[in-house]
Amino acid sequence: MKTFLLLGVAALFSTSGALAAPPQATRTLAPSAQIDKPPSPSKLLLIRRFLRAIGLQQQLDSGSFLERYAIPGGPMWQVSSGQAVQESLTGGFEKRMTALTNAYAKHRAEYQQAYEDHVNWEFTEGELTEMVGFLERPVGKHFLDGRWRMEAYVGTNTEELEEQIVKEAMASFTSL
Repeated sequence: MKTFLLLGVAALFSTSGALAAPPQATRTLAPSAQIDKPPSPSKLLLIRRFLRAIGLQQQLDSGSFLERYAIPGGPMWQVSSGQAVQESLTGGFEKRMTALTNAYAKHRAEYQQAYEDHVNWEFTEGELTEMVGFLERPVGKHFLDGRWRMEAYVGTNTEELEEQIVKEAMASFTSL
């Protein structure tokens, strides 16, 4: 449950194309504050509260955002074509996550700093005060939980519709 929320949040802050967000409109609705100076102590506390509220701090603390590399079929599962997997999927996943977590430990502070720097650059202290106030209240927590549920349930409930759209597009694509 929390994994979907955390993946969603990671997608918002990710620079990789792995969880790419849809292309933005040519007009930005809310441009970044583009603050280059270091945050004040009070803003740094807000940044850390924000990261906790959106669930990203837990990912940074645990390294769980690296799970995609440990999932069977991912880059840490090198199996030749036609070769059978020689270990259990759960055991193999856990072994790979342990290796990732151990490697991540050396770089954890860099990740923390990168996120803190970006949140500082992106938002003013006033914006963070408002957002954190909202996200820490029951309605904000409901928003975060409800958002991932909406994506998960609607995604599941529209799988057949998407298949139909792709099928129709493929049929028209070949005639273009």
